[in-house]
Amino acid sequence: MKAKQDQKMEDIELELGEYQKAPTNEDVEAPSDTPSKPETTPPSPSFSKLLSMSKPEWKALTLALLLMAGAEVTGLYAPLVLSDCYNIIVDPTQTSASVKSAVSTKMLFVFILHWAGIAGGAARGMIIAVAGERVVARLRNKLYSHILSMEMGFFDKKKSGDLVSRLGNDTALIQTATTSSCPEVFIGAVKIIATLSLMLFISIKLSIVMFSIFFVLLLLCIPFGGFVGRISREYQDSLAVASTFSTEALGSMRTVRSFFSETKEISRYKEHIGSPGSHRFWYPFDSPRSTYKTGTIKGIVSPSFGAFGFGVALSAMYATLWVGFYDVVDGKLSLGKMVAFQSYVFQMGIGLATLSGHFIALMSAKGAAARIFELLDRESEIKLESGIKPSGKMKGDIVFDNVEFRYPTRPETAVLKGFNLTVKENESVAIVGRSGAGKSTIIGLLQRFYDVSEGSLKYDGVDVKDLHQGWVRSNLGLVGQEPTLFGLSIYDNLTYGIADPSSVTKELVIDACKQANCHKFITEFPEGYETLVGEKGVRLSGGQKQRIAIARALIPCPRVLLLDEATSALDAESEHLVQCAIDEVMVGRTVIVIAHRLSTVRKASKIIVLHEGKVADEGTHDELMKRCHIYSDLVSRQPSAQCKNVCFRKRDEKTIFL
Repeated sequence: MKAKQDQKMEDIELELGEYQKAPTNEDVEAPSDTPSKPETTPPSPSFSKLLSMSKPEWKALTLALLLMAGAEVTGLYAPLVLSDCYNIIVDPTQTSASVKSAVSTKMLFVFILHWAGIAGGAARGMIIAVAGERVVARLRNKLYSHILSMEMGFFDKKKSGDLVSRLGNDTALIQTATTSSCPEVFIGAVKIIATLSLMLFISIKLSIVMFSIFFVLLLLCIPFGGFVGRISREYQDSLAVASTFSTEALGSMRTVRSFFSETKEISRYKEHIGSPGSHRFWYPFDSPRSTYKTGTIKGIVSPSFGAFGFGVALSAMYATLWVGFYDVVDGKLSLGKMVAFQSYVFQMGIGLATLSGHFIALMSAKGAAARIFELLDRESEIKLESGIKPSGKMKGDIVFDNVEFRYPTRPETAVLKGFNLTVKENESVAIVGRSGAGKSTIIGLLQRFYDVSEGSLKYDGVDVKDLHQGWVRSNLGLVGQEPTLFGLSIYDNLTYGIADPSSVTKELVIDACKQANCHKFITEFPEGYETLVGEKGVRLSGGQKQRIAIARALIPCPRVLLLDEATSALDAESEHLVQCAIDEVMVGRTVIVIAHRLSTVRKASKIIVLHEGKVADEGTHDELMKRCHIYSDLVSRQPSAQCKNVCFRKRDEKTIFL
C-alpha cells in the first residue's frame, strides 16, 4: 500500500513539474501559480542604470572618489622620490654626509606621502561603508514597498522564497557594486593609465614590453566578464528556488511533520543547493544546475584567472628587469629610474588584480540587478493609491452586473460567467454551491484583489475601479476559513487593520472582543491582551484564532462583513461559539456569507445558489428546498443532528462506529 502511495506521489510531482507549487485553496477556482508561458531571463541593465541606484549618495561617493584618487597619487609619486635616493647613493661625487642629508629629507617626504595616503584611504573606506548601508537600506525599502503594491495576480505567479531572495541576497550584491566596486573599477582604471604614463616618462622601450603583455591580458578580460555575469545569475536563480522550497517547508512544518516528509523537503532543497558528498571529485561533473555547481565553477575560474593575471604581471616585471639591466649597463637608464619602473610594474600588477576582483563583483551585481529591475520596472495593474475617497462611511449597497472573471494565471478559463447579484444595505446574503463554483472568487473581487474581466462591480452605485482601494477595504471586514495571525501580541493582532493603532482605545478593542466571544479566554491568559500568539497563531486553538479574527474585523467598524467559510474548520463547540459571535455582529451591517453548513446560511435574508460561475437560483431556505434541486442536494449532504458527533471509518469491508 505504501509503495503505491509513494508511486502516486512521484507521479503527481512529475506532473506538477520542478518549479510548480501546489494550490493551497480548497476550491478549484483558486489560481495556479504556474505561469502559462515560461519565464524569460531579464536583460542585464546598463551600468548607468545600475549606478542610478546610488544617486542620493553621489556627493559622498564623489568625496570618497577624490580621497581614493589622492591616496593613489601619493602611492604613485613615492617611487619617483625613492628613485632619487637610489641615484644619490650610487653617485660617486657625493660625500657621505651630503648623501645622508639628502636621503633623510627625501625619506621624510616619503613617510609623509605614505601616511597621507593611509589617512585618505581610511576616510574613503568609512564613507563607502556608510554609503553602502544607506544604499542597501533604501533599496530594500523601495523594493519591498513596490512588491507590496503589486496586484494579487502578481503573487499568484511569483514564489515568496524568490522574492525574499531578491530582497536579501540580490540587494547585498547591488550594495557592493554601486558603492565599492564601481568607484574601485574607475579609480583602478585611472591608476593604471597614470602608471602607464609614468612608465612611458621613465622608459618608452620598457613600456612597450609592458604594453604588449598587458594588452593580451585585457583582451582575455572581456569574454571572462560576460561568463562570470552569467554564472552569477545562475547562482542567484538556483538560490532563489531553494529559498522558495525552504520558506514553504518552514512555514508549514506541521504539515511536513504530519506526512513525515522531512526527507522529501531535504531532497528538494538539496537538489538546488547541491550535494558535495555525492561527488568523488570536488567538481560536480554530472550534477544538475545548483548553487554548489555554479559556485564551484565560479570558485575554480575566478582564482584561476586571478592567478593567471598575477602571473602575467610578474612575468612582465621579470621581462622588463631583463631589458632594464641591459640599459643600465649600457648607460641608457639610471639605476634609480629602473627601480622606480619596477615599482610601477608591481603596482600595476596589484592594480590589475584588484581591478579584476571588483570587475567580477560588478558583473555579478549586473545579474542581480536584472532580477531587481525586473520587479522595480513592473507597474501594478491595480493601483493602490488611485481612485476617489467618498466622504463618510459606505452604505453597503453592492451590485454585480453581468460579471465575467478569469484569473490572470488561467485566462483561458472563465470562473464567473454572466454573474449578477444585488445586495441591499444591511442585507445578509449567503452564497452556496459546490467546490469550484466560484464562491471564494466573489470574496476576492469584493476586496478588489482582482478586477473583473467583463461587466462591473459597484459599491453604492460607484464602480469599484473608480474608488480608492484604501477606502473600500476600510469599509470591509473579512473573516476567512483559516485566519492569519502574525507573531505579535493578541492586542497587536486585533489592531492590525488600523493605520494608527494608538488612535484606538482599549475599551473599543475590549467591546469588539466581547462581541466576538473572545474577551473571556484572552483575560484568562497570564499576560492577557499582551500574550504572544506565536507564528501564524500556533499557540491558540482554531476556535480562539477564529474569534480573534472576528474581533479584528469589527474594530474598524466595517459596513460590509465578508464571512468566507468562517466555521467550516472548527469542531462543534468552537463552531457554536463562533456562530454565536457571528449572529451578534451581523446586525446593522451588509453581510455576505460563503458557507457549506446549513446552520450558517439559514438565517440569511436570501440565499444565492452558485453553479458553474452563474446564479442558478436565489431565495429563502424553504423556497429553494421546494424548487432548486442543486440546493436541496447540497442540504441533503449535510450531516444530521443525530449523527453530527459520530465518526466512522471503513476497514476490511467492516464499518466500525466510535
